[in-house]
Amino acid sequence: MVKVPFAYYSIDFQKIKISFKILTKQANIALGLIIVLAASEGIDSTPMKGFNSIALDDFLKLSTKGLRSSMLLALGYRDPDHDCNLKLEKVRKPFKEFVTFI
Repeated sequence: MVKVPFAYYSIDFQKIKISFKILTKQANIALGLIIVLAASEGIDSTPMKGFNSIALDDFLKLSTKGLRSSMLLALGYRDPDHDCNLKLEKVRKPFKEFVTFI
């Protein structure tokens, strides 16, 4: 366990890593709700991971607010005139093939 004195506080980086991981999973729940809400309003969305969170945090100056990024969500309206996927036939698996009861 690494502890670093910071002003009058001691920072336990192991607990911070664990807490951030737990909070990220909680944020995923909220993200799912935002995606459903956006869809109900006719707004398209795409969640994104695999971005440079350090660069984003620095660009948005999140550390000055005590925040860190863990995901991105793009929101917007589709352009029906230029959406090549919009006119494609939708493929859905039958319920019995898609769901397995245990």
